[in-house]
Amino acid sequence: MTETEISLNVHEIGVLLSALQLVDGRDEHLIAREYGSVPTLYSKLYTIWEQMDQTETKLKYEPIIEPSF
Repeated sequence: MTETEISLNVHEIGVLLSALQLVDGRDEHLIAREYGSVPTLYSKLYTIWEQMDQTETKLKYEPIIEPSF
């Protein structure tokens, strides 16, 4: 199988976008050789992210719940 569909929420896509922004030049080159262009993937994800409801993109921490990071 070379393609699959997954459901991601606005927060999850935001994490992926942030991670792609942090890829340095050397790693970007290695990723491009193995999997394809990082900027192309970023552009695709950003286009989808822009169309999503972003009204609650700020995480709200509740005192009872500890962050996992």
